[in-house]
Amino acid sequence: MAAVYPGIPFPLREDAFMNSTGLFQPCRWCLMATFQVAEGAPDLADILADLDFGFRLEAAASSPPGYRWLNLYVDARRGPRRCGLTAHRLLSGLTHLAEAGDVPGFRVIAGEHWLEYPVSPDTLTSSEEASEGADLTRH
Repeated sequence: MAAVYPGIPFPLREDAFMNSTGLFQPCRWCLMATFQVAEGAPDLADILADLDFGFRLEAAASSPPGYRWLNLYVDARRGPRRCGLTAHRLLSGLTHLAEAGDVPGFRVIAGEHWLEYPVSPDTLTSSEEASEGADLTRH
């Protein structure tokens, strides 16, 4: 389960901890969004397998009949900005795939604000620039 902590701009899993110096240390994976796809939708692990954005998808504890709810986790070790950027890219790409009919029943349940996450090319690092052109609509 994710929790919000003062001064941390995104929710962290409850297994985050303070280290011996009193500095906050997040767990590796940060829950960024929950979304749904139709029960018969293609396997997103296959569609997204070639991406190296530091993320994983896990089935949510429960889903409504006819749908699968999935939690999007990103690697928190990359920092809060990178977490937001990863969530933005993945959710935007999945939205485009859904609009093309490739991901039936797609809808963001929680974390839709990441779709509007501002990304300025002026603030990208060289590694972010390298993945900026990644095309999620190819599969």
